[in-house]
Amino acid sequence: MSGMKTLDIPTASISEVKKSPDTVFKLAAETNNAVYVFNRGSVSGVMLTREQYESLSRQVEDLEEHLLDAEVALRLSMGEVKTYSDVSVRGHAANAVPVLDSNDGWE
Repeated sequence: MSGMKTLDIPTASISEVKKSPDTVFKLAAETNNAVYVFNRGSVSGVMLTREQYESLSRQVEDLEEHLLDAEVALRLSMGEVKTYSDVSVRGHAANAVPVLDSNDGWE
């Protein structure tokens, strides 16, 4: 036996996944955890329910947004703020008259 700690998470074999993927998704839902899928003794992948995946994706987006906010706050607090004009960023497009599409679906 190796010195590796046994993970306290649900597991399934690749054969189980092939036989009944829904059973593995149900295990993920019941345990509210990801299921590690093993093939010949090593992890081939991880299975999550759609809800678990979407929740993790939202958490990542929220954390990235908080990180960006913190970076902005830090830069502003340092007093080294450099601003750019619309023309210096967008070039000649900044002076162009915008074309509005009345059928863009926003009205």
